[in-house]
Amino acid sequence: MARDVITLGDVAERGAEMIEIRCGRCDRTGRLSVARLLAEHGPGAAMGHVMHALVGGCPNKESGQVQQRCDPYCPDLPRLFRPSAAG
Repeated sequence: MARDVITLGDVAERGAEMIEIRCGRCDRTGRLSVARLLAEHGPGAAMGHVMHALVGGCPNKESGQVQQRCDPYCPDLPRLFRPSAAG
């Protein structure tokens, strides 16, 4: 059965040592160690949960304007999980 959630364990299995997290609404960005994230959140942690946990210090995290709230994403995920062209 296919899952619709990518976990940190999935990212590690794809060989990623570092991942980039960006905000879609501001210029905040960072590269983080997958090993560190695994130690802090565990292999079963959903990437969406991890990304939202990482925006804890952002002043826009709890903005009253939905359009201004943090919008974290990982630009590395499409590359890591792109279906093989050797189909």
